[in-house]
Amino acid sequence: MKAQQRVVIPHEHGAWMMWLVPLAIGLASTPWHLSKLPLVGAVLFAYLASYPVLQSLRYPQQRAKWLRWAVGYGAVAAVFAMPLLVMRPQLLWVAVAALVGFAVNASFARRRDERHLFNDLVAMAGLNLAVVAAYVAGTGYWDKQAWLLWATCLLYFFGSALHVKSLIRERHNRPLKRVAIAYALVVPAILSILLQPLLAAAYLPAAIRTLVIPQHHAYKAIVLGVIEIACSVWFAVWLIVIYRFFGV
Repeated sequence: MKAQQRVVIPHEHGAWMMWLVPLAIGLASTPWHLSKLPLVGAVLFAYLASYPVLQSLRYPQQRAKWLRWAVGYGAVAAVFAMPLLVMRPQLLWVAVAALVGFAVNASFARRRDERHLFNDLVAMAGLNLAVVAAYVAGTGYWDKQAWLLWATCLLYFFGSALHVKSLIRERHNRPLKRVAIAYALVVPAILSILLQPLLAAAYLPAAIRTLVIPQHHAYKAIVLGVIEIACSVWFAVWLIVIYRFFGV
């Protein structure tokens, strides 16, 4: 009897946080609108579809299997997207921007060079567009506030990527650890000077964990993951509070 095929789900836990956190921030920071319901489904299934597409490029010998999943997930994403675009047609441009970023990721996947830092940055920028999409769904437009939220998320997750890379894949790369520490300290310092201390406080737990956790640590991956989740939850909740109640 043939073994049942497992459901194809992206296993990069950090990537899940890179769109879930911005999406939550955008949804909770803006007024309620019916378009937010299909937006969640469209973003979820678009993300699920992206994984088998990239896998089909990495493993062309199994392309048919991967593309079946991509088409299935993509069809569900399209079902959610149709009423969404009727209610908020401006979101089409956000989708185009996300597709451009995904095309860059696909080119790196085809070359089997996904660990390149530029590819990571482009992937984060694309995933973080979830906050812009949620902002547009809630308000009906985008403005500098939407892109400030996007930049705020990108600054956070790029620092998170540097930190995690310095502890796992590059744990013997001491210069990278120094860069991660410098980044974790400089970002909130600059935000405090140029913007507001309230916004800078969103980055403080991440700065502390970067300073406290040594490069040659004894923590299991799951412990590091829990710490990242805790820092991301703080980041999300803090941003929602200051944008919702203080209008930062």
